[in-house]
Order: sequence, then C-alpha cells, then structure tokens
Amino acid sequence: MTKRQKLCLAIDTASDVSSVALCDDEGRYAVTHMTATRGQGEALMGMIQDVLSQMEKSPKDLTHIAVAIGPGSFTGVRIGLATARGLGLALGIPVLGVDNFKATAYGLKKAVAVVLDSKRDDYFVQHFDAKGNAVDTPTLKTTLQLKSASFIACGSGTVRLAQEIKCKVMEPKQDLALSVAEIALQEPKNTAEPHPLYLRDADVTI
Repeated sequence: MTKRQKLCLAIDTASDVSSVALCDDEGRYAVTHMTATRGQGEALMGMIQDVLSQMEKSPKDLTHIAVAIGPGSFTGVRIGLATARGLGLALGIPVLGVDNFKATAYGLKKAVAVVLDSKRDDYFVQHFDAKGNAVDTPTLKTTLQLKSASFIACGSGTVRLAQEIKCKVMEPKQDLALSVAEIALQEPKNTAEPHPLYLRDADVTI
C-alpha cells in the first residue's frame, strides 16, 4: 500500500501580516499573505483556496492543519484558531498549534531574541539559540529592560524597538505560515494544542 503524502495547511492571522501556506513532506509549498490588519476573516477562505489551487490540491488531500497560536492580535488569534479547528473537524484531521515565537525564530541559524509587538508600551520576548531551541520562557519586557542587553532582534516588534534603542535586527526566514507548516511536518515535538497563547492575564478570557 502506498504511503499517503503528508500535506499541511497552515494559517497565521496572529501577526500584522496574515499568511496562509500549503506544504508537503517533500518540500513543495505555496504561500500567500495579506498586509491588512483587518478583514482576515473575510479573506481567509480565499487565501486557503489560493494555495490549494497553486499546488493543484483539494481540501480532501490535507493530512494536517497547523495554526499560529500567538501571542499577537487578540482578534486575529481567534480567527485563525476558529478556522483551523473548523476545517480540522470537517475533514477529520489533526490540528496542531505553533506559537509565533518558534515560527519567527525558525530556520534563522543564529541566536536571536524574538521580539513581538504587544501593541502596548512593552514587548513579548523569547530567546532562541542558533539551532532554533528556546533558551528561556516567553515574557513581557520594557524598552528599558531590553536596552541593557546585547542581542539580535527578530519579529514584529523590531521596527519600533530599533527606533527606541540601538539593536541589530534580522528578518524572519519566510512568511510565518510557511514556518508554521514546516514545523508541524518536520518538528511535531515543537507543536502544541491549538489553544491561544496569551501573556497577559486580562487577555485570557474570551
């Protein structure tokens, strides 16, 4: 019996740039993204159909769904999770969560501080080694706290942070949805349950 090819659809609507990717276990992929911070819910199904069409696949070909679980936009995280869970339930396939820290650090091959914009006066921060392994737990840090350390910053908070302090900045390897898909296929131990990751107590209740 021929082994079924693994095919993962991944969604990231937690970031400022929403993206959808389709990736198989032989390295073929398709990706699309939108820069608007609103309207993800309306655009998402069209983006999913776009990547499926690019690879000439249909929903029944999917074996996994992966979704970025945050931290990030509260509304965006909910949209991505709801869509992923709904598709997973309808298709009877597993849904895997990948946090935005891991997705941002994925494939960089350098030690980095992933700095995500909290949309407030501080940042969501987690450090990774050159192999992409987390070396601490996610935390909230102020500009003053970050100013006292030396690091290469990567992530959605770097534009604002670089204006506030002198720090080296590095771009993510690719659209985060593609990193989410590749992590789900290649590093399943680095996935989590598809539940939102919030770092503020006030954001825990939906």
